[in-house]
Amino acid sequence: MKPMHYVSLWIGEALLFALVLAALFLLIPEMKAYSLVRMFTDVIPGDTWDKYYFLSLCISSLLIVAIIVYISASLKKR
Repeated sequence: MKPMHYVSLWIGEALLFALVLAALFLLIPEMKAYSLVRMFTDVIPGDTWDKYYFLSLCISSLLIVAIIVYISASLKKR
């Protein structure tokens, strides 16, 4: 494969990551997630909550994109 093909794949994966992250922000509102977590814990300070909420969304988005890339690569091999 040409180097430009790798660059275009990387840019496509980065755009897919951004789209999945935006979709997760829409599907899992912050207040809904906070109330769900608060049922099992006490009050969480705002700066700590923001840090871990965004981190969990980023990691979830990364895993979803990895699964999509894996499935599309395995389908392309067939």
